Amino acid sequence: IYIICAVLIAAMMVGNYFADAYRELITVYFSGSGTVSSEASETLCLEIEREGMVLLKNEGLLPLAEKSAISVFGQDSVDFVYGGAGSGSVDASRAANLKQALEAAGFSVNPTLWDFYAAGPGKSYRKTTPDETGAGQFAVNEVPVSLYTDEVKNSFALYGDAALVCIGRSGGESSDIPTAPLPSGSLYLQLDKDEMDMLSLACGSFDNVVLLLNSNNPLELGFLDDPAYTGVKAVIWCGGVGQTGIYAIGEVLAGTVNPSGRLVDTYAYDSLSAPSAVNLGDYTITNSNIDHGNKYLVYAEGIYVGYRYYETRYEDAVLGQGNAGGYDYSSTVQFPFGYGLSYTDFDWSGYTVDERDDSFEVSVTVANRGNRAGKDVVEIYLQSPYTDYDKQNGVEKASVVLSGFAKTGTLEPGASETVKVTVPKELMKSYDPYGAGIYIVDAGDYYVAVGRNAHDALNNILAAKGYTAAHGMDQDGDAAMAWKTTVNRMDSSTYSVSSATGAAISNRFDDVDIRYYDGGFTYLSRSDWEGTWPETYQGGSWQAPNALLNDLIWKRSTEVIGSGSERMPAFEQNSGKTVSDLVGTAYGDKAWKELAEQLTLNQTLRLVRLGGYATIQLDAIGLPATQDKDGPSGISGTLVGGQSATAYPVEVVMASTWNTELIHRLGESVGDDSVATGVAGWYAPGVNIHRSPYSGRNFEYFSEDGFLSGQISAAEVQGTRSKGVLTYM
Repeated sequence: IYIICAVLIAAMMVGNYFADAYRELITVYFSGSGTVSSEASETLCLEIEREGMVLLKNEGLLPLAEKSAISVFGQDSVDFVYGGAGSGSVDASRAANLKQALEAAGFSVNPTLWDFYAAGPGKSYRKTTPDETGAGQFAVNEVPVSLYTDEVKNSFALYGDAALVCIGRSGGESSDIPTAPLPSGSLYLQLDKDEMDMLSLACGSFDNVVLLLNSNNPLELGFLDDPAYTGVKAVIWCGGVGQTGIYAIGEVLAGTVNPSGRLVDTYAYDSLSAPSAVNLGDYTITNSNIDHGNKYLVYAEGIYVGYRYYETRYEDAVLGQGNAGGYDYSSTVQFPFGYGLSYTDFDWSGYTVDERDDSFEVSVTVANRGNRAGKDVVEIYLQSPYTDYDKQNGVEKASVVLSGFAKTGTLEPGASETVKVTVPKELMKSYDPYGAGIYIVDAGDYYVAVGRNAHDALNNILAAKGYTAAHGMDQDGDAAMAWKTTVNRMDSSTYSVSSATGAAISNRFDDVDIRYYDGGFTYLSRSDWEGTWPETYQGGSWQAPNALLNDLIWKRSTEVIGSGSERMPAFEQNSGKTVSDLVGTAYGDKAWKELAEQLTLNQTLRLVRLGGYATIQLDAIGLPATQDKDGPSGISGTLVGGQSATAYPVEVVMASTWNTELIHRLGESVGDDSVATGVAGWYAPGVNIHRSPYSGRNFEYFSEDGFLSGQISAAEVQGTRSKGVLTYM
């Protein structure tokens, strides 16, 4: 018994030590539980989904007639995608289900079919994704049509006004989506055989079928062009809906909300047709013995991600340049970036561009010519010239780049609004890493075009250049919707210094360019599409050169401690300052150094080392303990416990609103949520781009486009910081 007591005492001593050392993180974990939300935040969640939903197809079916009786198909209908795995997850037990949302909009929902999925033979079929630890696998698990009973099929006639077929997909934090076929034989971003059979059953049993895409990643939808599925008369994308956004689905179907979202990703017929797909996977440096230093990934596609690839190759094919091969846009892209329909019709007129010293001031009048109120999105795209200098020096440019946008207010039938968008001239610059090593503005013609999507804007530019469908365009553009200005000489000085700091610009990341180690490597170039098309670098298994292996070693002695001229900071120097004394003090003010020097060495080490999800309390300088939380959809306790706040729709839905004012309000609401939960720092938003449809974390990032991602995230951060919350993007 003495031995047991001794072991217990030793364990308690060790436990107490670590409990004291990590008390801030432990406090976060046990700081209450449950979800803190308000009526205002839940209403805002719904509003974001209302404006983020995208109408992809509508052959006169939507809105449905009032009080329609509908049958809802798919295991996703009862296992809806509200968020994504990890810190972007949503507590579905606190959210309404789809049946409740549809009934709230006035529809009657087939109870027999619903129960079939919820509690009957379909209960055993649920989609799966790996969790935040990587456990589990991607699987669709749709209910086979053979399990539909006669009772279920006979119920269709009683709820036969329309069928709503739900298809759900999502990713998670732990892994990318597999690009190899699943055991079902289909790719994860394709509908598998059981889903297609279900869709066939719906089309064969109903005159009116609506397809609801509850997916955070773009799906392959080529089957919509198949005559066998002509019964699918409407398609809506809703993404992950958050805590209350599911109610917007019923509202859009009923027509009390007119969809105004626009796609933030390109929907290609072949989800693996983008050049990024060639180098997407788990690739190993076989001759590395360095801890955490045996993996590599080469972004051989360069800038040609999403529409920057699809649209640029289209223009080169039309112009007969760049060895574009037999590229056919119409059979490659189904729904372009920026695409979205409405229940009403908008006309655009009076397009003008006023060139100022530092900007282009764009104006266009939007008029509602339909019979329903609605909002429209005006998208502005910039084209820069692709010159001989660019080809010789590896400066790549997309044919169109989003450079401005604005969403109208609600326009009643017959009403109009003149939309004004400022396009900074700085967006004309391109980075020249191998030539001047700075930003340049090439000589040549620049176009500023308005479009309903990226492809529409490019066709308008081609029309302004004198091209028509007779030259290989898929449709004629409108030259009046494009404006040209000419730069006579290359400018390599205006943007050679940072506009924010005034510091000179130079290459800072040469060693993360594969050419640093492989001088013969060629990135994808529009100067030769066929000749530079990427291959999987080294086949996915690389004997790396010694230069790279040496650079992978963390040279702590020189990079952290220094070369010998550095000195440890002073400690325990009592200047009498507290953190409250320094509120508003400039970052470079010496008062901060004096504040830090009041700490002991041990306090300084603890402050730096114990910084995960918390800040330790330091009475010596009046620093209170604080807690931080994760959550691209809002304050989340998924990974670290404690309280959560309202879970808003996923970031890809936020971006699909194309409404910075709305997302600024979202940021303010997250700030209010932070105050309510005692959270000082928010590990969000996520601002990576969607490099590929198969990127696992696409749900917690905004878009394939960096400009749109930057504008939306900036609006959110400004709103959040206005409430005093620290954001860790």
